[in-house]
Amino acid sequence: PPGAAGGQTEQEKQRVDLMENQLMDFRMGFAQLCYNPDFEKLKPGYLEQLPKKLQEFSRFLGSRPWFAGDKLTFVDFLAYDVLDQHRMFVPDSPEFQGNLGRFLQRFE
Repeated sequence: PPGAAGGQTEQEKQRVDLMENQLMDFRMGFAQLCYNPDFEKLKPGYLEQLPKKLQEFSRFLGSRPWFAGDKLTFVDFLAYDVLDQHRMFVPDSPEFQGNLGRFLQRFE
């Protein structure tokens, strides 16, 4: 159906918009860390606030299969990309044991 990639219902569209902005900020913050010459100095501070960010994504996903709801949308591709990078960055993060981990597996 037309528009399915960005959500069909008003609620799905709102969730897609919100999630897109959050993910872009998250990705930008990670890129700024990774390309910063002071990476090693900045990494501990980044890691300290990371669980809270991941928990926010986890809460937003809730028990839904996908971030907008029951159907896959383009934000799930963005989410997979940036969450997978963070899973490689902190593989033992407990935040990937719950619904975010299941989201990644489902997407794969």
